Amino acid sequence: FVLAKKLSFFQTISKQLINQASGLSFSSAGKLIDSSVNMSTRAQPLWQPPQPTPGVDNLPPLKLFNSLTNQKEPFVPEKGRHVEWYSCGPTVYDMSHMGHARSYISFDIMRRIFVDYFKFDVHYVMNITDIDDKIIKRARQGYLFDQYSSRASSLDEVRADVLEAVKRLESKASNETDPDKQAMHKRDLDKVQAALNSDNFKVLLTQSRDCLCDWLDSKLGSTVTDNAVFEDLPKQFEREYFVDMRALNILDPDRLVRVSEVVPEIIDYCQKIIDQGFAYESNGSVYFDTQKFSEADGHFYAKLVPAAYGNQKLLQEGEGDLSIGADRLREKRSQADFALWKASKPGEPAWKSPWGSGRPGWHIECSVMASKECGPVLDIHTGGVDLKFPHHDNELAQAEAYFGHSHWVRYFLHSGHLTISGCKMSKSLKNFITIREALAQHSPRKLRLAFLLHSWKDTLDYSEETMTLAASYERQFADFFYNIARAVEELQLSSESDSSVAEDFAGQVASFDDKIREALCDNLDTRRSLIICQEAIFAANNLLASSNGRTGGNVQLLQQLAVAVTRLLDVYGTVDVAGTEPGFKHKPLPDGFYGLEWRPATKELIRDLLQEAKQFFTDCNPDLAPELASLPNQLIEALQKSGIKAKFGDDKPEVDDLPIEAASIDRQVTLAPLLRAIADARASVRLQARERKLKDVLAACDVMRDDRLSRLGVRLQDREGNLPAAVGFYPADLLAAERSERAEREANKAAEKAAKAAAKASLEDRGKQPAEQMFLGDTDKYSKFDERGMPTHDAQGKEVSKSALKKLQKLWDAQAKRHADWLKSNK
Repeated sequence: FVLAKKLSFFQTISKQLINQASGLSFSSAGKLIDSSVNMSTRAQPLWQPPQPTPGVDNLPPLKLFNSLTNQKEPFVPEKGRHVEWYSCGPTVYDMSHMGHARSYISFDIMRRIFVDYFKFDVHYVMNITDIDDKIIKRARQGYLFDQYSSRASSLDEVRADVLEAVKRLESKASNETDPDKQAMHKRDLDKVQAALNSDNFKVLLTQSRDCLCDWLDSKLGSTVTDNAVFEDLPKQFEREYFVDMRALNILDPDRLVRVSEVVPEIIDYCQKIIDQGFAYESNGSVYFDTQKFSEADGHFYAKLVPAAYGNQKLLQEGEGDLSIGADRLREKRSQADFALWKASKPGEPAWKSPWGSGRPGWHIECSVMASKECGPVLDIHTGGVDLKFPHHDNELAQAEAYFGHSHWVRYFLHSGHLTISGCKMSKSLKNFITIREALAQHSPRKLRLAFLLHSWKDTLDYSEETMTLAASYERQFADFFYNIARAVEELQLSSESDSSVAEDFAGQVASFDDKIREALCDNLDTRRSLIICQEAIFAANNLLASSNGRTGGNVQLLQQLAVAVTRLLDVYGTVDVAGTEPGFKHKPLPDGFYGLEWRPATKELIRDLLQEAKQFFTDCNPDLAPELASLPNQLIEALQKSGIKAKFGDDKPEVDDLPIEAASIDRQVTLAPLLRAIADARASVRLQARERKLKDVLAACDVMRDDRLSRLGVRLQDREGNLPAAVGFYPADLLAAERSERAEREANKAAEKAAKAAAKASLEDRGKQPAEQMFLGDTDKYSKFDERGMPTHDAQGKEVSKSALKKLQKLWDAQAKRHADWLKSNK
């Protein structure tokens, strides 16, 4: 027995010695606590699904990919159809980029589906992180750089300081082990070295800004004491963030909460976790005790990424650049512990607390804000996949320690990464595209379609191929709505279409709603839903094609499908409704409306349409004066069919106030008679011009179609045979793209024609020279020539070889032929 006890004692001592030597720590039960070694054996704990609320039996069979189990799980809210949803918001220290868009567009789509499709009552809460190491450092650096710039007086002074700053950057680069960060430092060094060669004061200062900022902060950061410095920066970028979100048609959260608004609650939250025995104070900071939490019954640390427990690289990134010094690390009982409250150093904002002046840790901020706004249980928590560990795992541990249970979040949903043409994107690596740069190239609708064509949980590659696919879907939808509107307007109810095609289309329409519901119940599969829409649109197009432009007898089915597709796209946030306040949902769409844009008719639009028609008639005079005489009145009469009074004045057309009901009707309906009258008037003019071969009038007809009407959002297409021209409203941005593509084609055609003309002119110029003269100027190559001008000796006086003479003779013969042709054509 004594020997056994001694053996046990020595085994314990041995384990402790090994632990100290290797940096590992063990619980009293021998459980590995603080290392990534062997962590791959850790598995996620058992997840308990919520129980449906009694009496609520009409929940959709929705399944969501839950990061707490890494598989799809049936979605059941805690309270009936009410959903408490917390989404990690931005840390506002710079402009928003496409990585942010990856999360926020995806979550906006998901939220809209929950509310507008499945009819859940969602309370959507989002935070703004306005206290954080990144913000403190960026604000401090900006403040110090502005001060430095204002007092810097000479190029030599700045160059000397930049050289000192470069030494610091070179040291960081040499100590960096991450290949991506090494590459970033090299780019920064190359940029600064290039700037050092400049004699321009502003160029040197601007190009060396990042390098100087870091150097200035290392020297003077601790001297910044004005708290306003740390408040102004996040306020500025919060404003910019919401400008970008509204440009992307992302709805505002139901409740927005900022870290700076809940500091007292954060202090209380930390104190309760201490009281629960899961946190401790050390040197004015408060740390979460991961070991005690892991050993406690009913708790499990790192639920989302169990294998990451003890991963020092990720843990230090989560603590922040200002909180990973040796002094901070020594304060912890275990390297796996993380800060709830940080004792503030000089040059950092501070709030009073029971542990001294300090500021919140990053992870505790979200736990407190979510708990304050949503209560002890969240139905859904969303965020980017890069936040899984340590941020979200630490959030879970803090909240579950605070509330004393193990189900603070029921469903954790993580959006996938975003890459740029296959490459990793990262703000910290200075490799990113801002949202505004993306919007300069693509419309908000096209970007949203790109996201809809990918699963919210998978990696999305932002590339030319991705945006081309989105553009093709956008064009298919726009053409579909345009074609159906034409079919409905013309009411061509013939029975000429192929019966099998009509039967296939009827089947597509009958099954459409069920297929969409099945796709959305499967983890909100928007990609599959758009493919279902595409298949139905192909069937509709086949129906129209098989009946030679006629609808084959069922306009109602075409309208039914168009309305259903519109409603779905509207759920997704891709229908642009005029008059909608940014950040808020638009009013319900009118019954029967379909399309990508809803716009009411306005006096300005009617006046512009009449003015363009008037200008068109003017351009066609005097060639067709008699034929044009009655056309203006036809337009006025067409407007009267919609209850609108107007007249062509001496200067500009005059339009009376529109009927009240026009404000709630889409312009396509209100102005269909006017557009048809304009199209028919142009067709009449075009027919006369063709018969009489009036090229100028035909050109005016083309300008009316391709430019004048297009700029007003009207698409007019001439059709073969006896079919009238198709005319209707079309998305303005797509029409602008058509004009741009047409202008590019015409420019390319003109350039090609000019190149051919130049080549022809060059050939003609070459033909002017007689063959006898073509080699005489090549005195650097030849020294003697015969009577025909053929070289006989090279520049060194040697006779030209027979093989060379053979080649020269071929050139001479070709030139002789060109010259003969030139003489013939210029007689």
